[in-house]
Amino acid sequence: MLNVRAETIPSRFIRAVAIFAGLFTLTWILSGWIVSESSLYLILIAFACAGFLAFVFILKDWRTGIYLFLVWLVFEDLIRKYAGNSLYMFFGKDIILGMAYISMLVAKHRGKLPTLRPSFLLSLGIFFCYGVVQMFNPNSPHIDYGLLGIKTYFYYVPLFYAGYAILRTEADLRKFLMLNMWIGLVVAGLGLVQTFGWAQFLVPEHIAPELYQLSHDVKISPLTHLQSSRPTSVFVSDGRMELFLFLMFIFSFCVSGYLVMGGQKRGRIVSFSAVGIIVLTTVMSGFRGTIVEMIISTIVLAAILLWGGSRRHGQVFRMTKALIIIGVVAVVGVAAAAWFAPDEFNARWALYSETLSPTSSASELGFRAWDYPEENIESVFQQPNWVWGNGIGVSSLGDQYVYRLTGVPVPAIGAESGYGQLILEMGILGPILWTFWTVALLIASWKVVRRLKRTPMFAVGLLIFWYAFLLLGPSTLYGLNGYQNYMTCAYLWLLIGILFRLPGLLAEQQAAAINQVEASS
Repeated sequence: MLNVRAETIPSRFIRAVAIFAGLFTLTWILSGWIVSESSLYLILIAFACAGFLAFVFILKDWRTGIYLFLVWLVFEDLIRKYAGNSLYMFFGKDIILGMAYISMLVAKHRGKLPTLRPSFLLSLGIFFCYGVVQMFNPNSPHIDYGLLGIKTYFYYVPLFYAGYAILRTEADLRKFLMLNMWIGLVVAGLGLVQTFGWAQFLVPEHIAPELYQLSHDVKISPLTHLQSSRPTSVFVSDGRMELFLFLMFIFSFCVSGYLVMGGQKRGRIVSFSAVGIIVLTTVMSGFRGTIVEMIISTIVLAAILLWGGSRRHGQVFRMTKALIIIGVVAVVGVAAAAWFAPDEFNARWALYSETLSPTSSASELGFRAWDYPEENIESVFQQPNWVWGNGIGVSSLGDQYVYRLTGVPVPAIGAESGYGQLILEMGILGPILWTFWTVALLIASWKVVRRLKRTPMFAVGLLIFWYAFLLLGPSTLYGLNGYQNYMTCAYLWLLIGILFRLPGLLAEQQAAAINQVEASS
């Protein structure tokens, strides 16, 4: 009886939860030791033991490592906030992912890891080789900045293969989607609590000095001078929270479409709730860029989902109902916020109307949309070494950690345009090669999406393509933070791998259905 009951328990899920809980507890204790300057010997021994145990589990099943990595990826900042921004914590996710990579290599050696070679790999490989050359740029202050650049641009690329191989059946796809719906719901919900007068919730009183400003940002409307605090939720900065909401809105919107187009009732409450909470949190957060992206994405995604649905199978009708439900949920949520928290809502409304409305005397819409990035790109050509660059990584996200390790400061350069940053790091060839591989990836991705037309998986494919397009295209005009942020970059490559797996998954599903019909007849 005991064995029968044990077999009914999802052992992989329990193992993943156990690993995460153990690592979380151990890291919390170790972080306290680090902050209190306890024995380094004990810390190293504890980390070695935890790493060994995690490696054993992940080596047996790399999929467990990927799911563990995803959860850790989102919630790592929560520990960092309470652990004094320990440098050790910053690399925790990369160690977990490195273990998963090793496990994937073992599985590939055993012939248990399906792989493919998409057409964009050639252009990406050229960009990678050029990045390696830029590591040894004589203008670079230290080789460690080059290593940071290689990590920032390319460390998460192998997640493409993980995403492709992680889906064995549609049940795996559903599990992945619903896990992220719950993550989005929880993280956005915690951020929403912070916007309703609980700004210090999940913000430690004695936070590290370098994190203080990142977690205490306040926007002031230029005409009425009303203040709007920007939530961080589980993250150390409001900027990372903004990127998370941008990703999860597209995620929840398209997952709702996937469930509705497929006629699946299970999971709809979670997905629709996630859309409503994410929209409300974004509105109450003062994230102007995300608000604009959300409006544009809603129009584009709704139109393409209706275009890609099948009228004969009722998908267009069901999708129309889903769009109405999403709109009602979002409007009700915003209206409830205006009713129960009028002061907080009015402050955010003043910020949006005064800075985004073309009729406002303080409107920043035109300046932010084009003039600002244009000025940043032009400023690059007044900075040193723009022809050949200053070396990959010298202005990448995380350069402050290299400075803490080496004591070698970065050159006094910078640009708030992604293309400008590419020029400063890799010279004039940088943005050309970047555009070459990103366009190749987007073209290949769209071809896959078109193959999914008239099926429920079209919504998932569209989610991935639209996210990749915004992150690699328009967002790059305003900066590389979106791509270089480890969370959004990791999701990008994992999702791209999932996208290229969907046609095969669909074909296998259809073949199984045909075989079942033939067997029954």
